[in-house]
Amino acid sequence: LCSAPFSVDYRACAMTKRAAETGLEFFSAWFCPYAQRAWIALEHHGLKYSKVEGLLPDAPGQDFKGYKKHPRLLELNPKGLVPTLCEDGMPPVYESAVCVEYIDELAARGGGNSSLMPGSPAERAALRLKVDWINKNLCSPFYQVLVRTSTEDRKAALETLNVNIDELEAWIQGPYILGKQLTAADIAFIPWAYRILHCKILERFRGPDYAIDLATRPKLTKWLEVVMAVDAVKATLAEPEALCGTYKRYADNTALSKVAEAVRQGKTADSV
Repeated sequence: LCSAPFSVDYRACAMTKRAAETGLEFFSAWFCPYAQRAWIALEHHGLKYSKVEGLLPDAPGQDFKGYKKHPRLLELNPKGLVPTLCEDGMPPVYESAVCVEYIDELAARGGGNSSLMPGSPAERAALRLKVDWINKNLCSPFYQVLVRTSTEDRKAALETLNVNIDELEAWIQGPYILGKQLTAADIAFIPWAYRILHCKILERFRGPDYAIDLATRPKLTKWLEVVMAVDAVKATLAEPEALCGTYKRYADNTALSKVAEAVRQGKTADSV
């Protein structure tokens, strides 16, 4: 499991000899589920990369409210969002779903044959639609439950999440969402599945009424067991207690992230 690098200095995160050797910089944040998507794809394909913590706390210990952004990250991506990837001599790439496809293409260029975007052009187009649906309908409601201040809004978001999880349950072909192969659809949801179903962040901060019941969702239960055992996934999992601690600011409405601010304004996380 990954630990929280609270003591890391930006100078230690600067472009290293390894980055010069690999030519691929990966700006991440250990707690960020969007960055975790790209990280899983990199590990899945076994690509060489230099992982740089792009966001570090603005105060020591647990007293921080926001994050300082790595100067190199801001140079590549003025929004300062992770994941951001940059290959030597090429424009930077960002947005998590785009990064996963980009990593898949890098692997294919190197002769990789375990694509996360398999199938015909029409099948890949359908897969992109599924990834987009997962992002909007399974990932975004997580933040609405955590950030919205009214019980009515939280309950509505939870109900939406449950309805959409039931739809996912119907999709799952097994052992992965689309059958025998890990795809971008699985990667789209894995970081949130870990937070919601394994770390149980919603019930931790909102109480037992916000628990997601797996007893009536056997395919999802099996899927979770399968993906949590994948080496590429295990390499990216943060220690649960440390990860839960990063969501306290969402729950008590002090988080300063762009996602938290959007949700407070009545927008959805996927609008950022």
